[in-house]
Amino acid sequence: MLIGEFAEKSKLTRETIRFYEKEGLLEGVRKENNYRYYSKKDIEIVQFISSLKNLGFTLPEIRSILLVYSSEFKCKDMQMILEKNLRKVEEKLRSLINIKNNLSKSIKGCEENPNKKSCNVFTKFKF
Repeated sequence: MLIGEFAEKSKLTRETIRFYEKEGLLEGVRKENNYRYYSKKDIEIVQFISSLKNLGFTLPEIRSILLVYSSEFKCKDMQMILEKNLRKVEEKLRSLINIKNNLSKSIKGCEENPNKKSCNVFTKFKF
């Protein structure tokens, strides 16, 4: 199928498809007429890419997973990749919770002294 039909079936834009090709995530087959052709397998690949993106993987990580997947890929290999990403997500979550707590403390300080001329937030960060 040509890029237009592939875009429609995969629910991606032509630009996204070309971007995935440029990033090495997808390979359309170029024919003599210089058009790219895509297969049903390519639809499965972009669905897999979408699933991995939803799990928080970056495009370089997805590229690595696709390379491993194309070889003799075992479930334990994917488990290790997923566990590594889970640790990254947990670290990001801890960081976000810390940011949330700091914001809440700053807001509480403002609420306690709404008319104070020198806001504690400004003095705390000293800029």
